[in-house]
Amino acid sequence: MKIGFEQFTALLLCGTQWLSAQWIDIDSICVHDPQILADKATQTYYLYGQYSPNRDYYPVEPPAQHAGVLVYTSKDLKHWTIPKLVFEVPEGFWGDPQDAPWAPEVHLYNGKYYLFVTFNDWSKTMEERPERPPITQRASQILVSDSPMGPFKPFSNTFTTAKGDMTLDATFWEEDGIPYIVYCHEWIQVGAGLIEAAPLKSDLSALNGSPFKLICSNEVSWPKDTINYKGKMYDGIVTDGPYLYRMKSGKLAMLWSSWGNRQYAQTVAYSPSGKLSGPWVHEPKPIIEDDRGHGMVFTSFDGKLLLCLHRYFHQPATRVQIFEIKDTGKSLKVGKQLYGAR
Repeated sequence: MKIGFEQFTALLLCGTQWLSAQWIDIDSICVHDPQILADKATQTYYLYGQYSPNRDYYPVEPPAQHAGVLVYTSKDLKHWTIPKLVFEVPEGFWGDPQDAPWAPEVHLYNGKYYLFVTFNDWSKTMEERPERPPITQRASQILVSDSPMGPFKPFSNTFTTAKGDMTLDATFWEEDGIPYIVYCHEWIQVGAGLIEAAPLKSDLSALNGSPFKLICSNEVSWPKDTINYKGKMYDGIVTDGPYLYRMKSGKLAMLWSSWGNRQYAQTVAYSPSGKLSGPWVHEPKPIIEDDRGHGMVFTSFDGKLLLCLHRYFHQPATRVQIFEIKDTGKSLKVGKQLYGAR
């Protein structure tokens, strides 16, 4: 059927109005600890975020009674869909059903999509020590789906990281055919926060060996060594948000974050051997500061290497930012900001 110019214009305007009601500009997106999956199979970008029914910045589909993980999708990194729920904490789950999960990120491995995410059980105190915050049950867990849109299912009603450890911000890495979970061992429990790794079973359903240390936060001088935790000051150094990237030289880069003189900051460490076992060499200063961090690196569909992180640690001010980043073979260099509120 042929249509005239006036009919075409009317349809175009109608479509524009529909898009304006259904899409969110990246400048407005409030996602803490953002991760973008650039999925080649669908040529779509997936941005995962936390959801709590007590902190509902945007409507979520379908409506949820419990906390969970949601996803925004985009074709151009600027315009994103209304978020959809990809996981809702089920009844009887070990984590708090009303508390938003932390730092969700999704990785494609052997044809499946795996959600790495951190849950809290604030009601369970594992240990109390003098002059320390309560060591509550906080741990990272892996869930699985056939699709980046979920629904994601836990392998069991328990966490993936080691029992008794207070962990967070898990990510994925494969080395020599072995899958690993890489995560932070919380400063609350160990004082100077650690980043550790542990081998996984081939289906990522559970650990397949003991954890080992990658770095300790006291190996660099710039992070603060006192922390304001729930209104009280404690000795300790934060490790947050590890993310691994294989450089063109074969070096292994690990992004991680902490608190410095210019608030939250993003840094990177390098393993010249290309192995998780290191040894790891730290950048002496953050690669980007001013209340920015928890970054990850991905390649856009047009071949750009990009850094995604959040600015403004405290919600609801938190916003997603995307920068160019250059792999020199020796180090990672942050370039200009391309997307997101400043």
